Amino acid sequence: NMANPNMAQQKMGWVSYYFGDYLRHLFVITTSLLLVVMACSLHGNVALVSLLIYKSFQSMDMPWLDAIIPMRGIDLTELDPQAASNLTCTIAIDNGTSADSDQMLPEYLQVLKGYGMKDWLLHVAYGAGSSLIMYYTVCGYLQWQYYYKQRHEPHKWKCQPERFLTPSNERHEIIVGTMNILFSGSLSGTISCWIGNGNYTTVYFKPDEQGYIYFFLSIPIVFLYIEASAYYYHRLVHFPILYKYIHKHHHRYHSPTAFSAVAMSPIEIIFFVMCFIVPLFTIPVHAWVFAGNLMYINYFGMLDHSGVMLESWFPWQPNSKYHDDHHRYFHCNFGFNTTLFDRIHDTLRREEREYGEDIFLVVNFFIHVYPWYKLSKLIRSRSCMRYAS
Repeated sequence: NMANPNMAQQKMGWVSYYFGDYLRHLFVITTSLLLVVMACSLHGNVALVSLLIYKSFQSMDMPWLDAIIPMRGIDLTELDPQAASNLTCTIAIDNGTSADSDQMLPEYLQVLKGYGMKDWLLHVAYGAGSSLIMYYTVCGYLQWQYYYKQRHEPHKWKCQPERFLTPSNERHEIIVGTMNILFSGSLSGTISCWIGNGNYTTVYFKPDEQGYIYFFLSIPIVFLYIEASAYYYHRLVHFPILYKYIHKHHHRYHSPTAFSAVAMSPIEIIFFVMCFIVPLFTIPVHAWVFAGNLMYINYFGMLDHSGVMLESWFPWQPNSKYHDDHHRYFHCNFGFNTTLFDRIHDTLRREEREYGEDIFLVVNFFIHVYPWYKLSKLIRSRSCMRYAS
């Protein structure tokens, strides 16, 4: 009988009775953060991924967790009216739902709450801060492990053993990367705030809500969507005028390190964040499916820019030299997590071709998809044309 506090304490233990809810939430949050840390998400998406994992845990029936950390489960109907009223008032204040708590907020936060963005500052602070910590932790470890400890023997681990970034470029990539991490982390925090406040989204949190067949099919669908959008955007910014004014900033790092993964124009950061979140508002996607894809892509994005020769664990994932060659030869290897679209459009690097920053590939997007296209024979015979930017 939970109406009697003394009996409840004897049955559940003092710690579980008073801190059961807190410990349960702490367990879920800690587990979520560990999963994110293990995935090494770098592109400012820590807040969004953490929220999706946390809400997925919340929506699951976890009797095993209840057995470890019993819930308090106080039934208000079994309490006397005065006690129930006091407890309800306390819960309302804690949750920020009472009128008094609204009046305590600054005016601009009250406006945000009115638009369904309660606790926006907390989401943004967590998104930017946690992303920044992970950025320096993961990139700093790779820098220390390879570029500091093994700098004297680059032929054993480096994709381009004869080339290193200049000290000025190393400082530049860290400064630009830090600014972009703070910016993208704030964007991610804003999106997580929107979803966390129950606003419109097509994300669902129970695996069987759309059926398990759809659940498993959506994994490659989301993966291919993100890969395709990244590939075609990447091709677009390698057109001469866009390359010169937007993407060339990222190619300043001819021999990249992990810090250069997000060292690019803010325009590109905005595009990647906006492009990657499209499934959250367009198709039913389970939180674990989206978060898993996002963590996978960000993790290998960091490895691909590390400059360290690393083999892939998955058959579809190219090794780190694949993207390192993109920085070395510029206009080839436009994919990220698969060579599929490079093979479709004949943009995979070839030994017999000449490459350089002022040699742009002009390859028809439909060359292999639509072989009947009237110019396909001409384009196949001259698969790349050279002209100066």
